[in-house]
Amino acid sequence: MFGDWSWLPDRTRQQEQRSQQFLDDQGDRRIAVIELGAGTAIPTIRATSERLGLHSEKATVIRINTREPEIQAPHIGLACGALEGLRKIDLLLC
Repeated sequence: MFGDWSWLPDRTRQQEQRSQQFLDDQGDRRIAVIELGAGTAIPTIRATSERLGLHSEKATVIRINTREPEIQAPHIGLACGALEGLRKIDLLLC
């Protein structure tokens, strides 16, 4: 990945399989996808979040990014750092 010749594609494939299994196991339950600091320069993470959230009615994306928090409603964009954003979410859940 990005010129890293020691990249382990088997590990990546296993992680992708576990991620898909997790999503399959959720059935009709709603999930939250919390995206931390993923910008537009390397859109891989954003694409994954948007695939899960923008194309599924059971997922809500919470995008935490100091410079690029924009995301379509009903998803949530927080213009702050990751720790601050997670603390705000924690306060709302308590």
